[in-house]
Amino acid sequence: MKKVNFNELMQEVREAFTPVEISRIDGASIRMAKIHGEYRWHVHPDEDEFFFVLKGELIIETKEKTFVLKEGEGIKIPKRTPHRSKAEVETFVLLFEPTRTNTYGVPV
Repeated sequence: MKKVNFNELMQEVREAFTPVEISRIDGASIRMAKIHGEYRWHVHPDEDEFFFVLKGELIIETKEKTFVLKEGEGIKIPKRTPHRSKAEVETFVLLFEPTRTNTYGVPV
């Protein structure tokens, strides 16, 4: 077992949109990512994913709606839902998704 200090991990994650795996639990991964700027539209055809904002403010756009998530808030993106994430300020999120998930998704 190993204790996880998220504040320290945020200092180590340097590149935006490049998730770092923190832990695996029964076929699922917990990953941390820094988001700053805008990521491309994409979809995960076979997996749901969950975003949780640790620090900053995250905007998740789907074709139907835009969601603004503040620190301590999260959202589940169902599989096959085209979406993109963006942040105007440096933002750190936790991603909860099956380990097999291609975190970059399939472009749409």
